[in-house]
Amino acid sequence: MPARKVSVTTIQVSAATRDRLYKLKFRKTYDDFLQQLCDLYEQAQGEK
Repeated sequence: MPARKVSVTTIQVSAATRDRLYKLKFRKTYDDFLQQLCDLYEQAQGEK
């Protein structure tokens, strides 16, 4: 079975933000971590 091609892009963050993200994402890819963060944000917005 061929690997699924995923469309990706880049974002720019400061070195300080990158370092904070690295500490928070423990054993996840950045994409997985940011998806989870977006989900949490959307849930929090729905509770308002």
